[in-house]
Amino acid sequence: MLQVHDSRRLVIQAEDIDDLEAAGDETVVRRRGRRTLRDVRSLGEVMPVFGKAGLYRIHRGWAVNPRRIREVRPQRDGRDWEVVLLPPVNKVLPVRRDRLRGLLRHFGA
Repeated sequence: MLQVHDSRRLVIQAEDIDDLEAAGDETVVRRRGRRTLRDVRSLGEVMPVFGKAGLYRIHRGWAVNPRRIREVRPQRDGRDWEVVLLPPVNKVLPVRRDRLRGLLRHFGA
């Protein structure tokens, strides 16, 4: 459930979310083919809710829905990793090295 205002909350299914992005003290919620939403809580406050529903934090500023990932690949520098989200999003997001193993577990690796 998103908290879009102190007195207003929206029910949203985790499977409808592509990614979450930290935006200061708020969280930007991106959904496939729909307008973005903002939760008035920080990403750290939102993740206990959406983490239980399957979203995974890949970086300090990003969490993703593993079902929306098309590719996990090394970055050009060869040391770091990134994910590519499925179309139509096609976003490329960084993955912290210490988060890679946990992310790969979502895919049975």
